[in-house]
Amino acid sequence: MRAGEIWARRAGRFLLTVLALCALGAALGATLFPVVGKLAGTHKTVRELIVLGARTGGFFFLVWAPGAALVREFMRAAREKQRAG
Repeated sequence: MRAGEIWARRAGRFLLTVLALCALGAALGATLFPVVGKLAGTHKTVRELIVLGARTGGFFFLVWAPGAALVREFMRAAREKQRAG
């Protein structure tokens, strides 16, 4: 496999990891915000809480996702290098 193909694959996996983590954060926020909001007695509607939770969760995961994805790819590269000898 050529070096360009290896880097393209790593960049693709990096982007997919970032997108997956952001989607996970949005899903968690959309799930947890209505529950916690209603328990706390907020006057917002469930729809408003879902949207707010998705935006907030997606944003917070977006802050951390690139770093986590970068570390994951470096760990994969080190493991591949170790296996290669």
